[in-house]
Amino acid sequence: MKTAFWMCAAVSAAMAVSAAMAAEGDAELSSEQSEDEARYAGVFPDGVRTVACISPASYPGSPQHRRGLELLEKAGLNVKVMPHAFTRPEGGKGPAPLACRLEDFQAAWNDPEVDMIVCIRGGRGSGELVENLDWDRLESRPELYFQGYSDATLITGALLAKGYGHPVAGPMAGSMTGLRDEFIQAMKAMYHGEAVGPYRVETLAVGDFSGLPLAGHLERLVALAESDCRPDTRGRVIFIESVRTPPERIRAQLRRLADRGFFDGTAGVVFCQFARCGPAAEVEAVLKEAAPAIGVPVRCGFPFGHTSRSVTIDFRRQAVVEGNTVVFPAVADE
Repeated sequence: MKTAFWMCAAVSAAMAVSAAMAAEGDAELSSEQSEDEARYAGVFPDGVRTVACISPASYPGSPQHRRGLELLEKAGLNVKVMPHAFTRPEGGKGPAPLACRLEDFQAAWNDPEVDMIVCIRGGRGSGELVENLDWDRLESRPELYFQGYSDATLITGALLAKGYGHPVAGPMAGSMTGLRDEFIQAMKAMYHGEAVGPYRVETLAVGDFSGLPLAGHLERLVALAESDCRPDTRGRVIFIESVRTPPERIRAQLRRLADRGFFDGTAGVVFCQFARCGPAAEVEAVLKEAAPAIGVPVRCGFPFGHTSRSVTIDFRRQAVVEGNTVVFPAVADE
């Protein structure tokens, strides 16, 4: 009999197959799924006209990163690619110099024409950027959307902690190229106050729950929990994903979060996609062990993470978990 944990691992593995060739060097990239050049038209929030694109972490060296910018332009958006977004680091890998990334972030944030900031890719480097940001030079701008995931978890979490901007865990420009149509439509629904879901999940620790979400990459959530930019998780629904993380490391990272009280007072936890994280049975064992120790209701199998099937999660949209479903109700129904 298949358990919830087998389902989580199987989903992660199956969803990774279609991305394998495109994502060998960058786990955020999947093969392009559609020929519709205007597939993102009307997807972004009403009022978003100008999007600034930044590279807060690793160098966006794949043609898919520039292809993602094309799709934003073909959606009818005014796309501002910040000056250092494609500054090539020495050796062509890793992040551009910190000063360049800080300059781009601050310029994009304080530009009154910019309605939304979209990361081009993640990788590594967002933590260094957050640690060195001069927050006093940034306006709080609660209406400014900021979209990213993976390494950008460090930025969305810090924004939530500081009360800056409107953080969203969603595809970056590069990963937008491979996002499947149903999840593009889910992004549109998320941004336009429509119901998103229901999505089928499996119960690991019983109890229904609801609350505003916080979503991110497991390792980066650990870093947030141990930083000066730790967000308040009380009453929140925590969505957790990971990629290429061995089971023993997953176990250790979940234990670190629990030991630091990250789950204390949360509404509940939803394990998402643990893509390419090792043998299914080992992932199963880790999640099975961790769920009761977390101390709140836990579900598994929500489609968010490093695959072409990933729901965009707005930190201001209520998430409701009842039985074996997750739904973001229409705004009028909340």
